[in-house]
Amino acid sequence: MPSPRRLLSFEFVSLCLIAFLAIANGTAYYNLFGHLAELGVPAGLRGLVVGAYALVAMVLYLVASPFLTTRRAPRAMLAGIAILVAGGLSFLVVRSFWGLLLLRAFCGAGGFLLGAGATALLVGVIPPDRSGEAFGIYSVAILAAYGIVPAGMDLLVPHLPGVATGYALAGLVLLPAVGLVLALRRRIEPTPAGPGEAGHLPSRSDLRASLSAPRLLLVLGIGVTYFTNWSSLYYLFKEFATERGLRNVGAFFSALTAVMIGIRLLAGRLFDRFDKARLAAFSFGMIALGHLALATLPIGMAPLIGAFFGLGLGAGYPALNGLMFELSEPRFRPQNANLMMFGVQLGSFLGPAVGGALVASFGYPGYFRGSIILALASAGLSLLLVRASS
Repeated sequence: MPSPRRLLSFEFVSLCLIAFLAIANGTAYYNLFGHLAELGVPAGLRGLVVGAYALVAMVLYLVASPFLTTRRAPRAMLAGIAILVAGGLSFLVVRSFWGLLLLRAFCGAGGFLLGAGATALLVGVIPPDRSGEAFGIYSVAILAAYGIVPAGMDLLVPHLPGVATGYALAGLVLLPAVGLVLALRRRIEPTPAGPGEAGHLPSRSDLRASLSAPRLLLVLGIGVTYFTNWSSLYYLFKEFATERGLRNVGAFFSALTAVMIGIRLLAGRLFDRFDKARLAAFSFGMIALGHLALATLPIGMAPLIGAFFGLGLGAGYPALNGLMFELSEPRFRPQNANLMMFGVQLGSFLGPAVGGALVASFGYPGYFRGSIILALASAGLSLLLVRASS
């Protein structure tokens, strides 16, 4: 498949819409803890049910994503949609702990197939000189789902027979994505590929060669720390702010999300004009300062601090994904882009786990110190990549 020249092509916009629908399906389950309580699932087991989705997806991103070539991706996406639709409908009838655990694991496999397939296609429709801008716009579709769906579910669920009906509807929302995937399959399906070309399944030696490259492993590791910082903040901030007497906790995340979206839309081309490794270092520097501000400034300044975090977090995702894209050989870009998605899952798991352990052992001051050290270490590691990305 020849290198694309336009960013806002039919293929790219379609993949952004598919990403929005996929994340909308996932975020519809934001109230799953409460639903499990209503079903009588013991408190100590609810987290296991909720986390089964991410655990299965994380394992599959690690072991299966190298085999999702551009040729196989559309079939994987259609299978993922079928699984997620069936999974959503199954919540209407599955009520036992073991049934719900298996159902969440089943949906995690569907989420992987849809998300990893979309990522494998995405790297083939991005112009090589606009990778930072492309990942910035793509991430806006994801952020939009996080901003819209929970509020929409809060308005919708009171008019439904129950929360499970909302999950069933969230599955059906994915059906329009079938038409988009079928259109993409006709437009993107690669011609028969020779060894090493897009769409050709990499050999084991190729995979080992790609994964053994120190600079790519470093980008992956830094990506994990980015999402560890972000997810710990996401899950721990509400309790921290409530303890400090902040009434409108949502204002912090509203400001943060607004700045993240604004940066990724308005400064998109800048992600490709500046060195992405330096942008990543800047991002982690801002994250470190944000944690320092939360630890030392009055809690009434939370919305302003949230905007500050948005500046750092908004630049980090496009910079790191664009860096992985630039440093990867074209034949390994689908595989390595999905390894970054593994990093998302791993960081999302480590963030609340490690952050919660720090709070339990050292209180919030210990959590902020740990977060600042992690961010500054990541900034330093990012600077090691400056020469590699030049």
